[in-house]
Amino acid sequence: MNLSKCFLIFLLMLAASCYATGQNNAEQEVRKLERAWLDAYEQRDVKAMSAIVADDFLIVFPDGSTQNKLQLIESLKKPITIVKASVKFYTEDVQAQVSGDKVILSGRVITELRREGATMSKEESLYTDIYVKRNGNWQVVDSRLSNTPQKQDTDISHNAGQGRSLSKNRLVSQKFPTIVIDVDKQLRQIGIINFPLKKVAQVERYIFARSDKNGRIQRLFIAQFEAILSGIKGGYTFQVTNPTRIGNYDYQTNIGFFNFAQTIAANPGAEAEKTKAFLEQNGLNVNDDFLVARYARITGEEKRHEIIFFYLENLSDLGLTREKLEQDASRVAETIKVFRGFAIRASQSFKVVDGKP
Repeated sequence: MNLSKCFLIFLLMLAASCYATGQNNAEQEVRKLERAWLDAYEQRDVKAMSAIVADDFLIVFPDGSTQNKLQLIESLKKPITIVKASVKFYTEDVQAQVSGDKVILSGRVITELRREGATMSKEESLYTDIYVKRNGNWQVVDSRLSNTPQKQDTDISHNAGQGRSLSKNRLVSQKFPTIVIDVDKQLRQIGIINFPLKKVAQVERYIFARSDKNGRIQRLFIAQFEAILSGIKGGYTFQVTNPTRIGNYDYQTNIGFFNFAQTIAANPGAEAEKTKAFLEQNGLNVNDDFLVARYARITGEEKRHEIIFFYLENLSDLGLTREKLEQDASRVAETIKVFRGFAIRASQSFKVVDGKP
């Protein structure tokens, strides 16, 4: 081999090495920026976020809604309303594609809501982020989030040992109790949360909602399965004094007003707080007063299980305020009429078919 050929091969090898080094450097820089981006979310750092996100940035969420840079910055200015709560983000199984001044990262992003060191709820999404180098600096220009394959098809609850599954708006429970629940299709499936309640019971909530374009919840339906933890003596003992027939059984029924913030203040760390946090993670807010219908019954021979249905409507969408209905004695007849109409809509928001006890 003559010297000119050797020199050409050397130049080609050097170019390939430099190209690979450039790719590695770009990937490392963008991976570092991705962590800084997540930190900006966690710390609600407007200045850092403004530098990391490009002016033409757009993020698309799993439900198809979008958010641009201005909307993102404004969302950071709103404090987390759960007392002593913080949000943590981290990524897993991240793959990189490098093409000059463009890097695409894809993988899974996990969002955790934590309070006093304990994880209150956890959500996972697939993501693809596009980073572009402009004027010597990397910025994220596009982000796409989607549900994991399990959530796109059939969501299996965390409490798999109880044999429950969720497909679109049909919830099937094979025991405690055996029941099929069909939820109004106008309410979209938000997800499932599972948590211990006051070290006494395990709670599993299936959540459906309808919201406006700003994420303000208009209607909310929750199916809750609750079981007393092993090692805890006793069972559920409430009486059905105000029955509503649902399927083959009578449910204790309560209808009234509900406010998440007030309920959380009175009973921190319970269902309302965890549900509000979960909804906020999904871009939804429940900061208004609601009408609520609650239907509950004890299941199982040992009376250690309970099923509860909740249906809520935003009072402001009805052109009403809680203050006027509660405090204006002259409106008692109107309040009774409002509750009766609401009770009908609540009963129509879901249907059940009971299986063998």
